[in-house]
Amino acid sequence: MDNAALVDLVRAFARAENAACARKQAVMAELFCRRTKCASAQERHDWWIDPEWSVGAELGAAQGISQGLALGQAHRGVALRERLPKVAELFAAGEITDLLVRTIVYRTHLIENPEALAAVDALLADQVKRWGPLSQKKTEHAIDALIDQVDPGALRQTRRLDRQRWLEFGTPDDEAGFESIYGRLYASDSALVERRVKELARTVCDDDPRTLKERLADSLAAMAVGADRLPCGCGDENCPAGPSDAPERNIVLHLVADSTAVAAAATPPAAPAPEPDPTPPNDPPPEPDPATPKDRPPSTAPAGASAPRSLLPESSLVIDGNGALVRPACAPPAYVMGGGLMPAPLLAGLMDRAVVREVVHPGAAPPEPRYTPSRKLADFVRCRDLTCRWPGCDKPADLCDLDHTVPYPYGPTHASNLKCLCRFHHLMKTFWVGNPGWRDRQLPDGTVIWTSPTGHTYTTYPGALWHFPMLCTPTGTLELPDTMPPAGHGRGVMMPKRRRTRAEDRARRIAEERGLNDDHVAKRNRPPPF
Repeated sequence: MDNAALVDLVRAFARAENAACARKQAVMAELFCRRTKCASAQERHDWWIDPEWSVGAELGAAQGISQGLALGQAHRGVALRERLPKVAELFAAGEITDLLVRTIVYRTHLIENPEALAAVDALLADQVKRWGPLSQKKTEHAIDALIDQVDPGALRQTRRLDRQRWLEFGTPDDEAGFESIYGRLYASDSALVERRVKELARTVCDDDPRTLKERLADSLAAMAVGADRLPCGCGDENCPAGPSDAPERNIVLHLVADSTAVAAAATPPAAPAPEPDPTPPNDPPPEPDPATPKDRPPSTAPAGASAPRSLLPESSLVIDGNGALVRPACAPPAYVMGGGLMPAPLLAGLMDRAVVREVVHPGAAPPEPRYTPSRKLADFVRCRDLTCRWPGCDKPADLCDLDHTVPYPYGPTHASNLKCLCRFHHLMKTFWVGNPGWRDRQLPDGTVIWTSPTGHTYTTYPGALWHFPMLCTPTGTLELPDTMPPAGHGRGVMMPKRRRTRAEDRARRIAEERGLNDDHVAKRNRPPPF
């Protein structure tokens, strides 16, 4: 195929992709409406986990994505189905992309009058194909121009949105052991943070080995724990900056590491060997060692140069039979709950203020005779699971509840019957029972098999399976009852309630934003005072 034919295929597949996305969102909208508008859902709209969040969890599990992403897709499908049918036809034909649909749905969100909405829908369907390739901002301007013709009070005012504050932690391209922080603050707050961070960065002595940017990053962490200065890294006991004792901390990070990695990090690097005295010029050269092979390459280090200092202790280096360094026996990386992998060499900087607690595999230990697991058992379950065990959820295990897969006392407090669930999914499993409801079954190795209200199954595996597989060896088979007693009538009264339903929240936000827009339109149309 020539290049032109390849481009034709790209265009054809792009249209097919758009059409498939439209069909998927239409199906999601159908299920969303069935789940949220049925008779049994009406009494649950004030639940903290209401029917919308419930169907979002179901749709997210079906696609292997988060509940939030799935709900966003379902909401777009509902908006196309009930508010923008003509735009939906273009989407189903593959004429427009999902990105453009997202922009249209968002920009038209404040239109409430059915006639105005139908007019904007018709104008968009008539003009959108004639816009050609536009940037995101130009696309927003084109949509806003149509809305301004029909319903000026429904414009999404970017002047307000640009003033929102936000803070994000982590990006997909962060390296293991590091995480980016970026966001938007009020200028006054940003100035305070910048001034405080720079003050802390200047509290070290001149021999501190870190660069200024590294000290600024460390100062942000020191400020987070309430430190009044940054511990100096010069290593001198008589440092003019004062003792470098770490401040008392009230924030705890949980880090799981193999014992070899902990040992390597706790052992200080071996000091470089002293430089040998140069051979006197009058002495004859030394006799070659008969045990040294003749084909061994000579050292390329310059005379008098010392070997580079290794990041790992000397005991962790692999030496072949000739005494040559083959490769470092790298310890497996550690895992920071909520932060991901951390290479073993980075652990050394944390060992001076870490509390090391051994995690013991319970083996064939019997169940514990109470509802709340012991600290030893809880540590094992959290280190085995690492995250929430619901399909698609990555909430850190140290922020999760410990759930009895078979409810206590019918199911014992045992590693084969315990798993980590975040509070949201714990409530989902506990209260969204019956029909429709979720069911779960746990295997002795920590595998959990979920069954959705439609009968589809989703299997999740312990997070340690890929990092610390020794924690996933079976913990014993339990004798569990085949059937559970039905949930008591009125159990839903224990579910946390919302002050306002989700529909009431949406209506209130639309009314507030339209009120501001009406004031803006009135000022714009007000005649001059002369």
